[in-house]
Amino acid sequence: MANPVKLFIVEGERDCRYTEELLKCFFKGKYTAKFISLSANQNLYMLYDKLAEDNFETDIVEVLRENVDTAIEELNGITKQDISEVYLFFDYDPQQKNIRSGGESAEERIRLLLSTFDNETENGRLYLSYPMVEAVYDYRGDGCKAFSDCFVPIGEIGHYKELSGKDNPIASQNLKINHWREILNTFYLRLTCLLGVEDIGYSFYRNRISPQELFEIEKNVMDNTKSVFVLSAFPEFLFDYFKEDFWRTMVRRKKKALKNRNDCSEVALKILTERQKTEDLTKTLVRESSR
Repeated sequence: MANPVKLFIVEGERDCRYTEELLKCFFKGKYTAKFISLSANQNLYMLYDKLAEDNFETDIVEVLRENVDTAIEELNGITKQDISEVYLFFDYDPQQKNIRSGGESAEERIRLLLSTFDNETENGRLYLSYPMVEAVYDYRGDGCKAFSDCFVPIGEIGHYKELSGKDNPIASQNLKINHWREILNTFYLRLTCLLGVEDIGYSFYRNRISPQELFEIEKNVMDNTKSVFVLSAFPEFLFDYFKEDFWRTMVRRKKKALKNRNDCSEVALKILTERQKTEDLTKTLVRESSR
């Protein structure tokens, strides 16, 4: 194949809507690569079971070819060598009941998946939405306050689609560039809330924030509050992909924007402090953000 293939794998068929809209706004027509958005038709824990059958030695693309009918058609004529990058977008979904008993815990399985899929040019890079893909539109204008509330109790995650979509005009709209700008800035604001800090610079983001680190922070939130902090995987991917100039363009680091943060920093900071008692995170942040 003349042009390299960049593969975007999502959990369900309806989730392809978000990757297609993301690709339309930021990629298609701007690069020579071929972009394919493909549904895995299974959640994170089901995917784990498939990969564990052969000790994670089977390529994710071949797993999809063997188990997803649409993948056979979408990947027809495409070899492993044709695929230059693979990105996976799945829900955290801690309330799932289809986790096989015995063996690793749900948290251990996610850690193994995150360590396995940590490089887009090799096995692929996994991004998680907390708690589900609908987090991408769960925000109010310029603020980071979620329609569902920023902390979703574990017992209510099964109703998250309804909670995030109720009275939310964005839920039924196609996501265009103006929406993505808001989504990206909301992600930035929520990171400041989650970390209990006033601001985050790109240097700090690049060096300290990763899918693995966000999972550990979310796990601490869940252990301490019995809830999940709403955070979308898609802006994380975009900031990782486009680097510092993109960050500076999309993040509105002004006091007015910071005042729009939801008042949840106190809870998050308490959790973070308990987890990192020996580290002065705020001092590090101020130093790196001023560069």
